[in-house]
Parts: sequence; C-alpha cells; structure tokens
Amino acid sequence: MGLNLLLFAKQLTILSGVLFVIYGLVAFLLPEKYTSKAFWGFVPFFYSVVLASRAILNKLARNDKKKFSLVFMRINTSRFVLYLGVLLAWSFSFREDAVVFIITFFVFYFAYTIFEVSFLHREINS
Repeated sequence: MGLNLLLFAKQLTILSGVLFVIYGLVAFLLPEKYTSKAFWGFVPFFYSVVLASRAILNKLARNDKKKFSLVFMRINTSRFVLYLGVLLAWSFSFREDAVVFIITFFVFYFAYTIFEVSFLHREINS
C-alpha cells in the first residue's frame, strides 16, 4: 500500500481552494447572521488537521497493513476528540454563533471526510 503524501497534499490543496472560494461566495451572498465569526478559519483548520493526520499515518504505518489499521483508527479517534473539543469550546465561548458554527463545521467535516475516504479507496484499489 503506497501512501502517497505528495499527491494527497496536492489534491487536498485543490479541494481546500475550491471549498474556500465556494464558502466565500456563499458567505458573501447570505445575510451576516448565517455566517460564523470563524469564517476564514474553517479551511485552514481542516487543511492542517487532515494533512498532519495523513503525514503521521504515513510515518507510523509505512507499508504494514496491520499497523496501518491500528494507526488509522487511533488517528481518527484523536481527531474526533479534537473536533469535539473545538466544537464545545467555540460553542460555549460564543453562544450567539454556536448554531451557525456547528452547522458550518459539520459541512466542512463531511467534505474533508468524503475526500479522505475516496482518496484512500482509490489508493488501496490501485
């Protein structure tokens, strides 16, 4: 299983650029109350977390399939805890922005998760 970090980073950068532009346009067109205060932070946050996770996975798992599964599950569990912490911290700190933040956060979460799963699926099947 060749985990190609460079190709992953290139495609992740393209996805992030597209999401940034789409979210920028949507935020521009929607009333301000439907845009989170954390507007510009979503894409850099998810980009950094996903890329760091993949780099750690590449470093720790190498080409060992048994080790890959264990490391993959640990990384995803850790990310879930991080995401939950961010959601809770933001929601309790900025109560008036909590609903919009949570909805936007999950939209980005699903977009990046779909990308990761589809990339991993292509990589494993190639």
